[in-house]
Amino acid sequence: MAESRRSFLKQSAATVAAVSLTGCAPGAGGEAAGEIDGDTVALPAETLRAVAEAVLPGELGSDGRERAVAAFERWSEGLEPVAELGHPYLVPEIRYSGPDPRPGWAAQLQGLEKECTRRHGVSLSELDVPGRRKLLARPLGQTGTALGAPGNADHVALALMAHFFDSPTATDLCYGRAIRKVRCRTLDGAEDEPPAPGAGP
Repeated sequence: MAESRRSFLKQSAATVAAVSLTGCAPGAGGEAAGEIDGDTVALPAETLRAVAEAVLPGELGSDGRERAVAAFERWSEGLEPVAELGHPYLVPEIRYSGPDPRPGWAAQLQGLEKECTRRHGVSLSELDVPGRRKLLARPLGQTGTALGAPGNADHVALALMAHFFDSPTATDLCYGRAIRKVRCRTLDGAEDEPPAPGAGP
């Protein structure tokens, strides 16, 4: 019974998310928000990378930016909508994560491509970075720019930024030191100042 309830909640939330964010349910006709295969929604890769170049730090360079985008894609592919959340011991209430944001994110990327083509006659990846930022300014202004949990982001650009800025790479970039957050280390040299990025293991 509990498993049936969870399956129903997941399916219902995925459908509600698709309807509210894209205007139609998956398979209901019209243009799809993304490639839907079971629980997987593919985000348009080229457009996502064009957005990343506009919103992620330039200090990353093309290789670092590609690693950040690839990490975001892996994370988003593993998202489980309406997943049961952990709760304190002896607390009977069961809480669930939110609905699947990926159909909405895919629709936003497709919308950016259409708007860019209509306004500038080129794809988003062909538009210069300042032009991409202008296109992103309006939707981001409507959703707000606070970074929280990436899965709760109202816009894919915010989700991408939230995912990156929570990463060890972002911490190292911010402080200019190889802090290597969340990496297991021994106590040897724990009192030493972290080295510059790229220096040592």
